[in-house]
Amino acid sequence: MNRIYCIIGKFAETTQLIELSLGEICEKSEIIKEFGRNKNISQADYDRVVDDASFLKEKMETMTFGQMIATVYDSRSLSNDEITNLKELLGKRNYFTHEYFKYTNFSNATEELILEEFNAIKADLLKLKQMLNRLTLIKENQLTRINYLLTKANLTQK
Repeated sequence: MNRIYCIIGKFAETTQLIELSLGEICEKSEIIKEFGRNKNISQADYDRVVDDASFLKEKMETMTFGQMIATVYDSRSLSNDEITNLKELLGKRNYFTHEYFKYTNFSNATEELILEEFNAIKADLLKLKQMLNRLTLIKENQLTRINYLLTKANLTQK
């Protein structure tokens, strides 16, 4: 039974890391978009957009996971497939956080049933970790892109 508690805790932890990543991705996306809109961006314009993007990221830190997904969708920071995957993961997270123990009774469960349940949750956790890995790659690519754009525009990072 402890395995199930631990894996659901890991599910919550990984979701929180995804939430942090979404804020960072939106922040970087806003900066990259400004370079696309403003080909001759000045240092002052760049500093302003960095401040605005940082404010957006801070605002996202107070949002629910669902609100974050809506913000990411509106910002077009991720593909529609990635948004769909995030919504599915949100549903799973909500189920495990708010409903799982209400509707799952382990009082007479065999070790075999508990192991089967653990393996099912573990498969969902794997999908969550794959999303986190995907978001990490997106952030790394965004940082590389921003550094390239800064060098090209002869600007300094704020």
